[in-house]
Amino acid sequence: MEPTNLAKISDVRILSRMARSIADEIRNPLTGIAGTVSLLKESLGEKSSLDKLRIIDECIVRIDSFIEDLYLLSRPVKPCFIQVDLGLFVEQVTEYFLKNSGREYQVLLEDTNLSVSADIVLLQQAITNILKNAVDATGKNGMITISIGKEISTEANREVASIKIQDNGKGINARTLERLFTPFYSTKHQGRGLGLVIALNYISIHNGDIKIESKKSQGTVVSIELPLDE
Repeated sequence: MEPTNLAKISDVRILSRMARSIADEIRNPLTGIAGTVSLLKESLGEKSSLDKLRIIDECIVRIDSFIEDLYLLSRPVKPCFIQVDLGLFVEQVTEYFLKNSGREYQVLLEDTNLSVSADIVLLQQAITNILKNAVDATGKNGMITISIGKEISTEANREVASIKIQDNGKGINARTLERLFTPFYSTKHQGRGLGLVIALNYISIHNGDIKIESKKSQGTVVSIELPLDE
C-alpha cells in the first residue's frame, strides 16, 4: 500500500472560520425547537404523538452533535504544551476508548522512551477520532493494532514519533482515499465528514502530519507523525 499524504492545512483554516457562523445559525433555532418539543411532551398524552416527538428528539440530538463538531473545528485554539510520554499516553487513550467497543486490540510499543511536546486535550481528540473510524471500519470482532515508535519522515526529512493505527476492515478504494480530508465528505450513512478534518487540524498545531495507507479489502493504516522532543 502506497502512503497518501492528505494534509490540507490551509483548507482546514479557511473552513474553521466558516464553521463558527454556520454552527451559530443552526444552534439558535434548534434550541427553540428543543424547548418547544419538551413543552409538547408535557401536554400530549397519546402514545402515537409521543413517539413522533421522540423521533424529533433523536434528530435534534444528531444535529446538536454535528454542531459540536463545527464548534471544535472553529474554536480558537491556544494549545498548552507539556512533555508527554507518548507510549503511556496512547495506551491510556486507547484503553479508555476501545475497552467497551467490542473490538480486539493491541498496543505495540516499538520504542519505550518516546517524549513529545503535546497538548494532551487536542492530541487525545485527534487519536480518538481516528480510533472511531477504525471501530466503524472493522465491525464486531474486528482487530485494531496501535504501534508507537520512531521513523524517518520523507516530507520533513527527519526522525519523528509515529503512532500507527491499523485495522483489518474493508479498506478504502483509491478514489475515496483522495477525498478523506475533504470537509463534509463521508462514506458513512450518518457520517458528518469532520472527524479527520478536526484530527488533521489538531495534529498540524503540533507541527505534525497524518498519512493514510489503504486498499480495498486490505484494511487501513493511519499514521500520525509528531516531532520528537530535542
